[in-house]
Amino acid sequence: MYPNTTARCFLFTVASALCCPIVVIAAEADIAKGEEKSQVCIACHGEKGISQQDNYPHLHGQRQTYLLRQMRTFRDGGDRRDPIMTPMLENMTDQDLQNLAAYFSSFSRVLGADAPTDQAEVAVMASPEIQESAKPEAAASEGAAEQPVEVAAAKPEPAPVPAATAPAAASPGDAAAGQTKSAACAACHGADGRGTTPLFPNLNGQKPEYLAVQLKAFRDGKRTDPTMAPMAMALTDQDIADLAAFYGGLK
Repeated sequence: MYPNTTARCFLFTVASALCCPIVVIAAEADIAKGEEKSQVCIACHGEKGISQQDNYPHLHGQRQTYLLRQMRTFRDGGDRRDPIMTPMLENMTDQDLQNLAAYFSSFSRVLGADAPTDQAEVAVMASPEIQESAKPEAAASEGAAEQPVEVAAAKPEPAPVPAATAPAAASPGDAAAGQTKSAACAACHGADGRGTTPLFPNLNGQKPEYLAVQLKAFRDGKRTDPTMAPMAMALTDQDIADLAAFYGGLK
């Protein structure tokens, strides 16, 4: 008696699936369409992804895989939800994101290259974090104004806090010190600030202000990453300023 034909077909199908890898064909990125779509990015990131504002990063020459991953995180949720970026990307398809990443990564010049001569000057825009942090201060000021002067005068003023207990403010970044401290970063970002794999971003020539904000976000838990969070946890504000100055000065 012959085995059941259906069973034989099933076993053959399973064996074939285990032996033959499944090939997933991804749509090819279109740089020209990415350039068209990038018009909505110019206000913050500048022509060709060369930012004219300190609080917005250069995208020019950034790694394609890294850009695509970050845009998907902004769009689909995670630790990079943002009041500006998320609405901008929510209506974009995966193909749109692939095209944008291919366009910005297509430039051979390093990050921070000189902007095109025909680029108009862009007014500085406040970052969302600056706007949000300003709200509580404004509210506090309004609340203080509404309090009766008599009540405030009747309360004894607290003793001044000794200056020694206040945390020392970070001085301007020292690029030489940052170069020494960057040894711990070289495995992923390279000694010259160029990512060692497509997953790691180029840091060379990036905006120091932007780099400092992101390092503090990793350190303070606002951005989560299994590699970056432990690395940034022990950094002081001065360490961050030094690293940002070093990488921002690389070309």
